[in-house]
This record gives sequence, C-alpha cells and structure tokens, in this order.
Amino acid sequence: MKNYVFGFSLIGLILYALQLLPNIIWLLAPPANNVLTKNSSAYPILNIIEQVFGIMTVALLILLINKGGGRNSNLYIGLAILFLVGYYIAWIFYYTGVVSPWLLIIGIAAMPPLYFLFVGLWVKNYVALIPCVIFGVIHITITCSNYLKW
Repeated sequence: MKNYVFGFSLIGLILYALQLLPNIIWLLAPPANNVLTKNSSAYPILNIIEQVFGIMTVALLILLINKGGGRNSNLYIGLAILFLVGYYIAWIFYYTGVVSPWLLIIGIAAMPPLYFLFVGLWVKNYVALIPCVIFGVIHITITCSNYLKW
C-alpha cells in the first residue's frame, strides 16, 4: 500500500461513467421486455456482497492512485475498451428484445467486471483488482442462478 495515495482520479471517474451509461439509460427508459428487474439473488447476503464489492471497486478506481504513476501496457486499455464495447452491444441486443441467458450472463453480467479489471491493470491500481474479482464472481453467479435452468 505504500505506493498508493488517496486522491481523485478524473480518469477513473470518466472510465466509470462510460460503464454506467447503459444503466442510466435503463433507469430512464427501460425496455419493453425488462427481465433484468428480477436479477437479484434469493439470498440477500449475496446481493449485499455484490453491492459492497462493486462499490468498493469503483471507489478504489476513483479515489486510490498509484503514486508510481504512469500507465501499464496499452493492451490493458485496449481490452477494457473491447469489453466496454461488448457491454454496449449486449445492451443494444437487450433493448431489441434479445434476452437469452448467455447474452445476460456474458454480455451484461461478465463485461463490467472484466472492463474494471483491465482498467485497474491499466492504471496500475492493483488494490482494486481484489474487490473487482469478488464482485465479478458474485455478479455472474447471481445472473447464472436467475437465468440458467440447471
């Protein structure tokens, strides 16, 4: 932790806002077949863990800065952008009525944690990776439990 300082990362905020855009649209103008309103766990503790670690991931990307400075390989931001574009495409499909389980799991549940993971790697915020992975596993688990028929 000695390489990190608390501060404000405008890059972190912008990158978070880019991921948040489809969710804002969803809140303001939900699609006709809005199955995602039921995407919460039957076990309240999982919902709490998901929320806590999701918020922790975003907060760390915005408020914790690696004072070693610089950025990692552009491969990481390239992969982050790829996952963000995939997320946007999944939302476009969702709004056109495609609600297949795999679109929801891979496109809408898996893409944000993968995006945040590669953003964290790019900005050298390795502390954010731990809550990001926990958030991702729980987020995907909840979505699988709701939309896959076992």
